[in-house]
Amino acid sequence: MIGFTKMAGATLLLAGAFLAPAASAESDMDFTIENQTGFTIKELYVSPGKKDTWGKQILKSPMKDGDTRKITFKPTAKVQSYDVRAVYADGGKPVWYDIEPANISKVTLKWDKQNRKTILVKHR
Repeated sequence: MIGFTKMAGATLLLAGAFLAPAASAESDMDFTIENQTGFTIKELYVSPGKKDTWGKQILKSPMKDGDTRKITFKPTAKVQSYDVRAVYADGGKPVWYDIEPANISKVTLKWDKQNRKTILVKHR
């Protein structure tokens, strides 16, 4: 796809102690998320793994197809596994479990036409 990829900061507010607004020092767990689904994502949640609640959504504005956002963790974050949920403008809500930010630098969300679902591709 040819297009302009917009980088925008995202602030994660999960249980206050896990993540903080764009910190001056990068965490080993910071990663980029790219929307290559062909659809607009209006909300995005990143929560410590296996929690019963999602907390606040982290997007300041919707992620259009081709947009990229940086997910920034507090340098002192200790949780190793996170769950991710996207909410599409049309109401779809795919979820991915046990994402380990320390082991990735980027994730790409893609639409799998054959299986009619969104997949998350991890990049190191």
